Amino acid sequence: MRRILPALAVLLALALSACGEASLTTEQLHDRAAAICTRTATATDRIAMPNTPAQADRFLQQGLAELRPATAELRALKAPTDVRERYDRAVQLAGQELALIARHERAIAHGDDVSDTYRHLDAALEPLLRQENAYWRALQLEACVRR
Repeated sequence: MRRILPALAVLLALALSACGEASLTTEQLHDRAAAICTRTATATDRIAMPNTPAQADRFLQQGLAELRPATAELRALKAPTDVRERYDRAVQLAGQELALIARHERAIAHGDDVSDTYRHLDAALEPLLRQENAYWRALQLEACVRR
């Protein structure tokens, strides 16, 4: 009996961990990802656009504060195998977008010229967003398409 209990505990732990590894259905993925993206878009739309260079850093900080947890939530969703590669690539690109914004936010915080930094950020984001948006559209997740 003493040998059986640890073995049962291991089997139970494996069974429970396997439950967390199950893929979502396409509909579940769509619903959950769309909810995350819609909530995040609503929150980021509420962030006041900077009117002065002094407000630019705060604008990016507030945006990152919304985008970071949303990207983590999207990353935590396990897409079904038929769309997993495209979904994972879209989320990976969203992570690259975050890193790019964070790098430019740090540059502004350290005194770089705000106008030049925004110009560089915009130029760097444009092709990345175009590619990311193509994946979201292919997945029929229009709520996740960035403006």
